[in-house]
Amino acid sequence: MSELGQVLQRAREEKGITLDDIQRITKIQRRYLEAIERGHFHVLPGHFYARAFIKSYAEAVGLDPNHILTHFQADLPAQPPTEQVERLRRRRVASANNPLQAGRWVTKTLLVLFIALIIGVIYVAAVNNNDDTFTQPIPSGTVTPGAEIVTPGNGGGVSTSPIAQQPQPPSAVTPVTEPGTTTPEPEVSQATVTFESQQGSIYNYSLQGGEKITVHLKVKEDRSWFGVSEGKGKKYVEEGELKKGAKEEITIELKKSAYVRLGKPTVVELTVNGAVIDTSKMKFMPSNITIKLKEAAAQ
Repeated sequence: MSELGQVLQRAREEKGITLDDIQRITKIQRRYLEAIERGHFHVLPGHFYARAFIKSYAEAVGLDPNHILTHFQADLPAQPPTEQVERLRRRRVASANNPLQAGRWVTKTLLVLFIALIIGVIYVAAVNNNDDTFTQPIPSGTVTPGAEIVTPGNGGGVSTSPIAQQPQPPSAVTPVTEPGTTTPEPEVSQATVTFESQQGSIYNYSLQGGEKITVHLKVKEDRSWFGVSEGKGKKYVEEGELKKGAKEEITIELKKSAYVRLGKPTVVELTVNGAVIDTSKMKFMPSNITIKLKEAAAQ
């Protein structure tokens, strides 16, 4: 086992993550993950994929992938010289098979310049025509929009009055409420979530309000794997990855209890029946949240 594989395996075990969890998060086959931990890099499909798989593994267990790749550069599989030679040979063959490439580039450039010249000539002609139109003399007695009429005043001075004023659009529209009517108040969630206890990476909460549990997950930044079920040990109702810019949020309805497993809880906003559960201080990766719905007290 290489030192790189030991570091990755130790980080995974400290966070309580299984290889199956890593496979779900990274979409990398389990046999490749096992090969990375054992240092059997020859099993991986090539030099490029080896570095990409190691980087994804490090991100999944909370390590800095750039630091890992730099620090364990000696442990990484080297790029085969034959692969570099073959790549250079293909590049030379491609250049040799396209002797007219430079000529085609020059032709396209000249065509673009010719089109730009035609557009420039048309633009200059249009501007000159507009200048001729707007510089014509205005006949005597003609009133232009926005001009003012000068009339003699009583004191020998002059007073000005605008010919016309354009109506100004209203800056805002104020809603009118009929007498005897009231504006409905926005509906406020009546659900209450109470923290009960914590055992390691498991956080237990109780919920009051509602006849079922509605779990809403939204990633605030980066990405996080998630799994939601009716209880610990039960099959996930839904699982996957929340990722900024792609699948950012999801809503799941359950019955009387919920079990939420978050790969990176600090970047996920968790609400239950509209009430927020603070995940910013959950440092375990992954963290597990249990929620039980309490029956309403009899009136």
